[in-house]
Amino acid sequence: MTRYLRSHLIILLTGFILMSPVYGDTQKEIRILIDVSGSMKWNDPENLRVPALKLITGLLPKNTNAGVWTFGKYVNMLVPVGTVDNAWRKHAMTAAGKISSHGLYTNIEDTLADASWGWSKPDENAQRSIILLTDGYVDISANETKSQDSRSRILNVILPKLQQAGVTIHTIALSEDADTGLLRQLATATNGSHEQAQTAEELERIFFHMFERAADPDTLPLENNSVLVDDSIEELTLLVFHGEHSPPTRLSTPNGISFSHDKIPPNVRWHHEQRYDLVTIDEPMVGTWHIDADVDPDNRVMVVANLKVVTTRLPENISLGDQFTFLVRLLENNKTIEKKEFLHFIKVNVTQESDTGEQWDWMMLDNGRGNDAQPSDGTYTLDLDKSLNTGTHHLTVEVDGTTFKRIHRQTFHVYDNPVLATIEPLGNADLNEYVLTIIPRAGMISPETMQVNARLSDGQGMEETMTIPRVNHNEWRLLFSDYPSDRAYQLELVVSGEKPSGKPVSSTIGPLRFGSSSTINTTASDEIAEEPEDVTKDEAGDPSESTANISDAAQETETSWWLVGFQVILFNAIIFAGLFFSYKRWFSSRMQVPDSWKELPQE
Repeated sequence: MTRYLRSHLIILLTGFILMSPVYGDTQKEIRILIDVSGSMKWNDPENLRVPALKLITGLLPKNTNAGVWTFGKYVNMLVPVGTVDNAWRKHAMTAAGKISSHGLYTNIEDTLADASWGWSKPDENAQRSIILLTDGYVDISANETKSQDSRSRILNVILPKLQQAGVTIHTIALSEDADTGLLRQLATATNGSHEQAQTAEELERIFFHMFERAADPDTLPLENNSVLVDDSIEELTLLVFHGEHSPPTRLSTPNGISFSHDKIPPNVRWHHEQRYDLVTIDEPMVGTWHIDADVDPDNRVMVVANLKVVTTRLPENISLGDQFTFLVRLLENNKTIEKKEFLHFIKVNVTQESDTGEQWDWMMLDNGRGNDAQPSDGTYTLDLDKSLNTGTHHLTVEVDGTTFKRIHRQTFHVYDNPVLATIEPLGNADLNEYVLTIIPRAGMISPETMQVNARLSDGQGMEETMTIPRVNHNEWRLLFSDYPSDRAYQLELVVSGEKPSGKPVSSTIGPLRFGSSSTINTTASDEIAEEPEDVTKDEAGDPSESTANISDAAQETETSWWLVGFQVILFNAIIFAGLFFSYKRWFSSRMQVPDSWKELPQE
């Protein structure tokens, strides 16, 4: 492909991505759903849902479209859907104090339906997210059948509608008793994330991480608790985590004035909680601000500014082998900056880190060379391909304009297969019942085209092939219960279908293991490892018999060494003879003139 054609292809692709809903500069629509069922009295005894909700509502950027619901038996719109501004935030902070644990049931179905009202079709200009916190199962009635029917409607009616409308669902389980299967399915099927909170104390940070995924805020780099504020910033919000016994957080302005939450300037709003401080400053002073507090990797400085950075929003789930054109743009008053005099001083650096410890660094340039499509168009282009190996990845974009700085963070996952497959005990493990669950990952395979076949074996000659049935819109499941409990089993899955683009997908997964852990396929190394156990048994028997066995073993060992030595010498002699005669034959052939050469005219 010529450089001319390649350049035009990249320009066309760039234009398509800029118009797509994965691009960062879109209207954020966020719905927050909080479980207030009675079981929360035990799973959240200190009602830490209150500071967690205050944290996320206080962080939501201005002009975000947001609302909050609570649910037990009934669904309550705690904070009506509206555009986030100072009045909305104040109302949300007050309303968060009304969260309780008095609900009789757990009506997840109705709260999903109510919160997504109006989201009937996709909107390429909107980024829609739901954050769902619960500690239990779908429970709407004392009648178990009604609750199961409700769960089925969530998976087969509500979930497909939310997928169609382009909604991403992030789920948080605040108990081991939560319906992890349902929550994982809602997240996996919509390109969302799922978190298991081991304790209620983790809620604030989990909510914050969910917020970052949903809102993709414009932030400033925080270096050694110092931050540079430029003259384009209209509003500055600092999130500072701290220990329970840490000294009070203090801020210092560029001109040296220091203050804390008990005495603040008129343009500052300060919300203090036991584990964090949330500080919002209108029209902050230009220059370097200092934070006197614990250094924490989750501390953030978020801004509303005329000058901002937008980036391609990568999907939560990526297939191994996929490629992405990653774009970065600088906007002023929501228009791309294309002034050469301005862009000349801009440095854009991208760092990608994986959970395996690998790291990649790029310096992006708007010069029309390499990956960049066109010089001085205000769009920085990077092709992500070789760095997309399996695992969890953290992508950080740092923009340095000398007088201003911005930073963006993303987390995504790369998988070598298109489904989430688990096999777990069903109820009491002593019953020897296991359930296999398979959930397609959003964007990696279309459920309508997916088929799953499996091969079951026990290492003792038993083999079965089977087709895993589809039981819900986004779930394949099979129960294993009629197999002897004293054996270990393994499953190998073959998943086939098509991506949403129509590209064929085929993946082998496994082995997945279940059953008794005491029955293991014996290999050569396992047999060697078992020999000391036989010696121990001999030592426990008749001493004279043991001595005789040792003497016989020594004599057999000496004889076997002579036999091994003779075999080695004989083997080497045969090899040497073979090599010698092969060499003679090869040398003779080299000395003969081929017939084809004899026919050539001689000079």
